[in-house]
Amino acid sequence: MSQNGRLLSYLESHDEGLSQLEAFNTLGICRLSERVRELERKGVVIDHIPDRSNNARFIRYSLVRIAYG
Repeated sequence: MSQNGRLLSYLESHDEGLSQLEAFNTLGICRLSERVRELERKGVVIDHIPDRSNNARFIRYSLVRIAYG
């Protein structure tokens, strides 16, 4: 399965979303923001949620909806 396929499948089954570090550790995806942009170009709506942990700022990506048709 492609990285985009793995990412979309993960987002469909995990409502809490995904951070860059989680994407690397669980899916082996190094350039998460680029994979998100590719899915968005195909009509998938993904929320970009600013998050913070231990004074580190990062973005958490969460699936809003998949475009059909």
